[in-house]
Amino acid sequence: MGKMLVSLLLVFAVLSFGCVQQPPAPQYVCADGRTIVSSISLCPTAAAATPSPTAAAPTAAPAISLETALDVCSGMPEMQGTSIEEICVSGLAAKRADASLCKKLSYDGKRTCYQLVAKVTNNASVCAEAGAEKNNCYSEFASSASDASICEKITELDGKDGCYSKLASSLGDSALCEKIRSAGQKNGCYFDMAMRLQDTAFCNKISDGSQKTNCLQNLQQRVQPATPGMK
Repeated sequence: MGKMLVSLLLVFAVLSFGCVQQPPAPQYVCADGRTIVSSISLCPTAAAATPSPTAAAPTAAPAISLETALDVCSGMPEMQGTSIEEICVSGLAAKRADASLCKKLSYDGKRTCYQLVAKVTNNASVCAEAGAEKNNCYSEFASSASDASICEKITELDGKDGCYSKLASSLGDSALCEKIRSAGQKNGCYFDMAMRLQDTAFCNKISDGSQKTNCLQNLQQRVQPATPGMK
């Protein structure tokens, strides 16, 4: 009887303590809202959980034909005496580096168009196509490019001298005055150099007597010290 009681007590103890159900392990929902794990550390990273879509390459705009572009320019109005249509065609010629489009314009339009295409393409040879306006085209190109060698392409003497004179002044290069053939423009170039560089040596290069005197007097007044007591 005593042994049976002990046996019953042992069975009761096993049932009470040895077979107690353990609490369920905690579970976590990851940031993607779908993955369930037993530890936060097991959640996949954002990059792994959601693969980034491949960015689509930008679609290039379809090329517009020359005919279509010219149709867009056609019929544009004038504004304050300026033809917007011709400005449009000039811009198209420059964009396409196609000086042949300049031939479609009026005389004034051609002049601007050839100058623009030559400048944009950095190609002075475009000016050769400008007909009667080629000398002006060369002069403008030489000025914008600060390239005195282009002045030599100008066939008209006054225009060539004016090209050298303009560049001599803008560049401060007195050597360009020597290339000028016209006495009047050469004297003017030396006068400008004398004032610009404050150097009487250039005044002395002036062949006209009254202009030389005027040059020296102007320089003397500029460098003369102020009289004491005078403001």
